[in-house]
Amino acid sequence: QTLAPSPRLLRLVAVGEAMAVLSMTIEDGPAESGRKAAASRGLRWKRFSAMAAVALPELGWSVNEACVLPLLMQLEIPSVLLTSCWLFSPTLGLFIHPLLGGLTDRCGRRPFVLAFGCAAAVGFATLPMLASLLTGASAIGAVVSASGVIDSSMDLLLTPTRAAMNDLYDPEESEMRCATAGGVGKVVGLLCVVALGRDIAFPATAALLLAVMAVQLATPKAGPCSGAGGEPLQGKAEEAEAASRFPEGFSEVWALNAAGWIGVCKLSIGTTSCWAERYGAAGTAEFESGVQAASVILVWSTAVFLFAGGVLPRIVRCLGGHVYALVASLFAMAASMLAFAPACPSWLTAFCLIFLVPPSYQIVANAAFGWLEAQPTFDASQRGRLTGYLNSSLALAQAVTSICTGPVVAIAGGRIFGAFVAAAALCGLVAVAATLSLARRLGRS
Repeated sequence: QTLAPSPRLLRLVAVGEAMAVLSMTIEDGPAESGRKAAASRGLRWKRFSAMAAVALPELGWSVNEACVLPLLMQLEIPSVLLTSCWLFSPTLGLFIHPLLGGLTDRCGRRPFVLAFGCAAAVGFATLPMLASLLTGASAIGAVVSASGVIDSSMDLLLTPTRAAMNDLYDPEESEMRCATAGGVGKVVGLLCVVALGRDIAFPATAALLLAVMAVQLATPKAGPCSGAGGEPLQGKAEEAEAASRFPEGFSEVWALNAAGWIGVCKLSIGTTSCWAERYGAAGTAEFESGVQAASVILVWSTAVFLFAGGVLPRIVRCLGGHVYALVASLFAMAASMLAFAPACPSWLTAFCLIFLVPPSYQIVANAAFGWLEAQPTFDASQRGRLTGYLNSSLALAQAVTSICTGPVVAIAGGRIFGAFVAAAALCGLVAVAATLSLARRLGRS
């Protein structure tokens, strides 16, 4: 005969089990909550660190254009050596960017950010000292070497910093934050030059770079490759084999990006001089007045550049997507360069420089990476490698600009506007050719 438990005993057992569950919840709840809070703080710190690092290339480029290039001119460096100095970083980057991206996929982004950031900081800190302490050929050699280190480090920072941002954010948010961070870096660089002067801008930039490197060291270490939430990605053999191929349309997007960077490089280097050519010959009071007017326009364009970064995803959507945005940016930059024609009114040229060039610059610098992340065959474990290939388009653009500007200007009778016409024609031709190629590809598929 079996004895059935009484209802009172059953109630006592149920109450006991409920108390045990409640006790376990009370004990484990704060610990679990603490772990989640710590993970959230760690992710926020990683994102802050990545945003600080992705602003460094624009910061370095701004100071380099305003301070390093005039210093090289002041030392009366032979033109052949000066051209070699300008070509060193693009030639290196054309081959190193893809290899560097693949290494960041396997080894993580931070070691390379630290290496190139510290190298650039050393270059900025030592370059003015080398120029003042050394003389003659030794000064030229030391300054050219330091300039090459700065230029190469700033360019090579693009691949690990951009890949790190796409590790931590979804594509659209990464696009917006990278554009905004680049705008902040550009503004900070210009403020260093304008407010502190050239002598103080060098050590100040080095200090900023070292501060960002300290933030990198304080950041929790991430795995070799991460997803949008910072979690490691486990690659499979078949996925790696598929990722060895490029997404469909990659070559056209690469060509659009390269042509866009040629337009950006040409406008960045020649805007002030080409604007001042309208006022008079170099060295005259009228020419200097034109340089001052162009400087004011560039300050306003920097403000628009920063604003365009914050609304870049909306701009891309309004233009119909990343590829159409790249095509539109090429036509906008071509129109802006042709607006420097002597017959074109100054107000129209200023309008193009302030309202067309900055958004186009942001599109060229960011849209290709957003397109890459949106491809259905994209494998995040290969993000660094493909990011490096896209950044090699910048290296090619820098090399083409360095090699071709001098001969084209000479053919045009010494007028920089001739180089603008050539760059505008190239942008237009690449935009049309890439659009037709993509249309044929779409028709076949």
